[in-house]
Amino acid sequence: MEKSIIEKTNKIIQGRSIYLIGMMASGKSKTGPVLAELLRYKYIDLDKLIENIAKKTINEMFQEDGEKAFRELETNCLKETIKIPSLIVSTGGGIISKPENWGVLRQGIIIWIDTKQEIALERLKKDIENRPLLQGEDLSDLYNQIFQSRKNLYSQADLRVEVNNEDVEEVAKQIVYGIYKKIIN
Repeated sequence: MEKSIIEKTNKIIQGRSIYLIGMMASGKSKTGPVLAELLRYKYIDLDKLIENIAKKTINEMFQEDGEKAFRELETNCLKETIKIPSLIVSTGGGIISKPENWGVLRQGIIIWIDTKQEIALERLKKDIENRPLLQGEDLSDLYNQIFQSRKNLYSQADLRVEVNNEDVEEVAKQIVYGIYKKIIN
């Protein structure tokens, strides 16, 4: 990717934060640091921040405190991100399900990383014990139910990046180029 496109994009977005949304295992946490490096931004993985504050895993929070308590902490952490300019934030897959979170997300640029379901399912099979919403019978059915319930919310993003099996560097470049194209048009 041309350095000039990265520089122009950086100049145009003027430190606005970028929020990565998408289903679990879409690659938000892997893409975020690479995107941050490309744009010379800071990076926060919201789920990791939540775990550090709660001093327990998200799975433990779901089991011990329930999803409602987790979502509250998630919203509070998200609100804190507005105070920091030039930030790439990888969010949890369900952040979009709470209407008040959109007020925060809209202050930045929202990127939906839309990874093919088959790829996400392969990734999830290796990490199923850390996915509280996927504990149950059929992984594919559960994933699909969650996706169908969130699809319309994800589609409200400023930019959708469809991912087949590109590496994270390629996805990060697609995001920068997508923002650039959207802004100059």
